[in-house]
Amino acid sequence: MAQHRAAMRIGGGAASRPGAREAASLAIPGRARCSARRRDARSRAALEDKDLTFNTTTVVENRPASADGVLRTLLLSVDDDVRQLSGRKFGSIPSLERLENPRWIDAFNQPGQYVIARNAEGAKERVVLASTPYDAHKDSAFLSASKVQILVDRNNTGGLNLGNLAPGDQFESSEVLGRGFQSLFHEEDRLGLSLEEGKNLVLVASGTGIGPIRAVADWAPVQAYAGNGHVVSLFYHYESLESAAYVDEFQSWREAGIHVRPCQGKDASVIEGELFDQKGEVRSTIVKPDTDPSFLISGFPGKVTARLSRLLSNNGISGNRVFYCDF
Repeated sequence: MAQHRAAMRIGGGAASRPGAREAASLAIPGRARCSARRRDARSRAALEDKDLTFNTTTVVENRPASADGVLRTLLLSVDDDVRQLSGRKFGSIPSLERLENPRWIDAFNQPGQYVIARNAEGAKERVVLASTPYDAHKDSAFLSASKVQILVDRNNTGGLNLGNLAPGDQFESSEVLGRGFQSLFHEEDRLGLSLEEGKNLVLVASGTGIGPIRAVADWAPVQAYAGNGHVVSLFYHYESLESAAYVDEFQSWREAGIHVRPCQGKDASVIEGELFDQKGEVRSTIVKPDTDPSFLISGFPGKVTARLSRLLSNNGISGNRVFYCDF
């Protein structure tokens, strides 16, 4: 991953030619790559500090997503005044008012998008949505609110302590942000393009990272994709079976054609042994010869994510084929 971030620093010349982005990235020293990462972080911070629009958000449900109750699924209701239902309820063409005043939910169209949550004291926290755009739009169709789900850790007392909120508690949510799962280096490379190109998908998650990966696995285009002969694999790391979220959904994913591989271990780095052999080579059962799959990675500590990205790069998986939503 570090090599490809450096490509962001290359001007139009070499980096713009076919196949040159990866070659050019190898020529950038480590210090320059670190500088590029810092610039990326500052850019994201600036985005989240801009004049965002915040809507009142009410917790409708706080239910356990894992057997031990630590990981929680929050069903949220975001105020989203419809004003007129006629255009949506009776006509196939949206009303002019709907076009001029889009709803909050209208910006949610890709798995992996997020919102900025804010409490009354002004503290903020980025939260990735765990429901699919299709489900969210369907559940919100005739309501004056938008209903979405998030996955949070009750033991994570930093931020807004969302895991301990009760039904009826309120905070504020920004508009839906981000473009879903995409490459760190080339924003045009993302999940939707991989589906169009017929690439195999490898979904890799840990902890609450299974939330946005769940949104991918439940997303109708991905399920249709898996059911149409394309290979979609899901590797999910958790410390114990009791701490794993959405275990009851594994079977439905398998029935949709997704290969689900639970990976249990105390350390998140156990996922490395599932993806790579002792020589650091990606296992042939995951990446077939002459294929160029896309990897979606979510929820790992920074060091683990960096090592996975480096190993993928060493195996010829270019940075524009490794997608994130929580960077």
